[in-house]
Amino acid sequence: MFRFASHLLPVQTAQNDFRVIQLDEARLQTPDGIREFRFFLRKLRKSQAAEIVWLSDDFPQMDYLPLEEEKPKVKSGKSKSKKSKDRPVSDKEEEQQWQPTKGERNKLAWMLENQHVFLTQYTSVPDQQNYIPYTESLLYKDGWRQYIPAVFLPDVQTFRLTNTQLPYRVYPFNPQAADEQPLIWYDEARDFSLPDLTLAVYSRFQEAGQLSWSEAGLIQLENRHIPINLSGKVFNYFSSLTGRHTELNAQPLQVSAKKPNTYYKDRIVLIGQDINRLQILADSLSSLQLKAIYYTPSISWWLLPALLAVVVIYLLWLLPLLSKSSGLFLGAFLVMGIIAVQPVLLILKSIWWPTINILLLMLIGQLVVYVYTSGQAILNSLMKQQLDAWFQLGHYQYEKGDYETAITSLLKCGSEEGVLADLYEIGLGFERKRQYDRALQMYSEINDRQKNYRDIQKRISSIVGFTSEETKVLSPNQLQKTLVRSQMELPEFGRYKIERELGRGAMGVVYLGRDPKINRQVAIKTLDYSQFSKKELNKVKNRFFREAEAAGRLSHSNIVTVYDMGEERDFAFIAMDFVSGVPLSDYTMSEALLPVREVYRIILVVAQALDYAHAQNIVHRDIKPGNIMYDPQDKQIKITDFGIARITDSVKTRTGSFMGSPSYMAPEQMTGSRVDGRADIYALGVSFYQLLTGTLPFTADSLANLAYKITNKKYRPIRDVRADLPASATRIINKALQKKPEKRYATGAEMVKALERENWGAA
Repeated sequence: MFRFASHLLPVQTAQNDFRVIQLDEARLQTPDGIREFRFFLRKLRKSQAAEIVWLSDDFPQMDYLPLEEEKPKVKSGKSKSKKSKDRPVSDKEEEQQWQPTKGERNKLAWMLENQHVFLTQYTSVPDQQNYIPYTESLLYKDGWRQYIPAVFLPDVQTFRLTNTQLPYRVYPFNPQAADEQPLIWYDEARDFSLPDLTLAVYSRFQEAGQLSWSEAGLIQLENRHIPINLSGKVFNYFSSLTGRHTELNAQPLQVSAKKPNTYYKDRIVLIGQDINRLQILADSLSSLQLKAIYYTPSISWWLLPALLAVVVIYLLWLLPLLSKSSGLFLGAFLVMGIIAVQPVLLILKSIWWPTINILLLMLIGQLVVYVYTSGQAILNSLMKQQLDAWFQLGHYQYEKGDYETAITSLLKCGSEEGVLADLYEIGLGFERKRQYDRALQMYSEINDRQKNYRDIQKRISSIVGFTSEETKVLSPNQLQKTLVRSQMELPEFGRYKIERELGRGAMGVVYLGRDPKINRQVAIKTLDYSQFSKKELNKVKNRFFREAEAAGRLSHSNIVTVYDMGEERDFAFIAMDFVSGVPLSDYTMSEALLPVREVYRIILVVAQALDYAHAQNIVHRDIKPGNIMYDPQDKQIKITDFGIARITDSVKTRTGSFMGSPSYMAPEQMTGSRVDGRADIYALGVSFYQLLTGTLPFTADSLANLAYKITNKKYRPIRDVRADLPASATRIINKALQKKPEKRYATGAEMVKALERENWGAA
């Protein structure tokens, strides 16, 4: 694109400031050739040539001798030499510091150093002696570039540092014809920058005392400014890219040596063997002299992606909203503008803005959007015809009363009034038939297609309490998991209205409900049928209702009262007294233990309640702190879950572990033997131990190990765990935790007497 645009630039005529000498570098390998070249350099110095540039891959290297060795009479020479190595030296000091050894090649090297000839090894640059002062702006180290991801920054020209130590002025130079000419180079680590050979020669030719460049994309030579892009590159008017070149009159060394001194005065002398490399250097120098260089602004790193984003927004959002003719007219206008902006900026501002990506995106995107919109219109027409056919078929089936087939046809249609009206009438038909789940499906479908259609929200709310925010059909298997949701009206179990979920256990979910007849809060525990197989379900249901009926006969101030029981489609439920407070399991941590006297009182009250239940031939089977509710305010104690443990105890979970609490099970309960009220006494003893110490008497990493310890091992004495406990705690717990049931307290009343005898925890 730059090649085509460059033909619109005004014609530039290069100034004849060059003298080009073409060397035969093979001859430079001989002493005679070196001598000829050395004499020629001496001639150039006498002729007052402005600058001398030698393009070569083989610089002469020599051995140097310090001058102080030849001048032993100078006492301070050695110290001066050492100091000179630690600081930059002037041209005059450099000549006085070293002298070459014998040999033509060494003499040439010494002359190159003292005449300050510009040298280059192309892209392999040794540590240079820098005789042109310039300011280094460290890219990726300082300034705003450090915050730009490297992927957005253009590639920079880098050079390699070698171990060769030359005292010459050596600068990097790209000997290959390239689109862009680098004026700033970096080392591979990008720790410091270096001017290109072209820029170094030009700055000396202009006698610029200071060469600096900033990361804003600007090189400054005294009062002259050279704009560059982020990577330090420019486009040259004279280059292989534009096809324009500076005229070179290359002459061999033998002919050049015979020219008069005035021929070289105030000229830039270019010396080298490869005429193409000399041409590239001459072109770049001519472009700098004529100010015929062109650059890409530093803001292009973010401006071009921003423009691409704008084009994408135009193609994806604005263009589809326009008609075909308007879209084509606007697209053509934008494409012409993108094409025109490049040569205009190039001619008026010397700015080259590569907009080829934007142009291609516009052309391809415009075509794609046009094809897409045209195809979409055809597709929409075909779809409308198909939907009309489905509606006619569905309406005919509805009028015939074939609701199931009509629903299948109508659901394939859109949200037209006729479709919604037929679905609404079908929903009313299901509601009249008391098929509320099917009616809900119809109302939900209508609500999804059109909000606030007729009285659809009221009908949805009347069936399952869905709000206007979301409607969703619940499958039977999901019912227990989604009965209480913030977006749903609260369900009902029998006559009980559910207010919120209290918790989840092995049996199912526990809800807080209200009995509307007497306005009383109740706790409703459910038995989820899905956890049982069909073979087990009938047996479990019979036992559930039998145990619930037995628990309902219990009437004790410290036992939660069972009021009612019932059954829904997927679960059974028990309604019982709702007890405020917290489970005693909240006080089983060592840092949250209750006072010893209060623990004694709680165990005594629970033992009295168990004695009452056992007298009614009802065994709890799962006594533990979590099933004992405790109100810290009024100290009220209630035992929950009577009769429920027996239901779940007969059925193992699918993993093979008990649904109950193994840590509190008596040995006979763990082995599957016959269980009576003494198992509850054992569990109460374990709870007593835990409430006093914050630990369980038996712990293990598996159920098998726990069962073995409970049935065979001795627990750790309680006073070994907590030494400040009364001796009575040891006696009571020892008797309650006997392995054999006959050695325990025979009844809860017997355990109550033992507790009362100890006078509430006295030793």
